[in-house]
Amino acid sequence: MRWDPTDPAQRRARYALLSGMWAVFFALFSWPYVALLLGALALYWGSSALRAKPRRPSPDAPAAPAAPAAVGKPQRTAAVSGLVTASLALVLVASTFTVQLVYRDYYTCVGDALTHEAKQSCETLLPRELRGVLGTQDD
Repeated sequence: MRWDPTDPAQRRARYALLSGMWAVFFALFSWPYVALLLGALALYWGSSALRAKPRRPSPDAPAAPAAPAAVGKPQRTAAVSGLVTASLALVLVASTFTVQLVYRDYYTCVGDALTHEAKQSCETLLPRELRGVLGTQDD
């Protein structure tokens, strides 16, 4: 059997993969705090799965034929994939926070604007190159 749910290292590797994928989705759909939490958990679970030694089968269990090189392969692949996706999610969250910090004046102006015209006048606080990306769209 390739997947052993009783093995903590394999379980952590799968948790890292799932948590990292969900962190990317939450980062893309603008839930940065949830993405930050899931990304940090995925980094922890992925690194602990990679550091774990392969579990030795108990002497009472029947011997299963397995190649020695393939014993840690599913665990390692899932853990590395979890680390990559978690890193991607954390980079997305960090870039979101950085943009909001750098262009704080623009976001404050848009948040305080009471009319559509006032929101459009806030675009002068953005560089010309970013007005199409971060600016308000004409309705």
